[in-house]
Amino acid sequence: MSDLIAYERLLQTLFAKGGELATAAIIAQVGQKVSPICGHQILTAISNAQLLTSNALGHIAQAHRELETLAQRLGIDIRAFGDVLKPPSASG
Repeated sequence: MSDLIAYERLLQTLFAKGGELATAAIIAQVGQKVSPICGHQILTAISNAQLLTSNALGHIAQAHRELETLAQRLGIDIRAFGDVLKPPSASG
């Protein structure tokens, strides 16, 4: 389980860095006062990578759900392998 969580954290970090990269690209574009067309391919590539990373995060969430279902079917308390820590809700 710790490997799954570590992998999830890496994907989250990757997604955050992609956002930083996209922001830096736009700031550079605006700072140089160039046309939005200039560098469009770079922004497209970053956006596509972000989309793939987002999809990977969704697959990891599904893996958590599958593990929980499997544990329940096997009669294993999911707390036994640590997949119970949930981040605090944004509203709470």
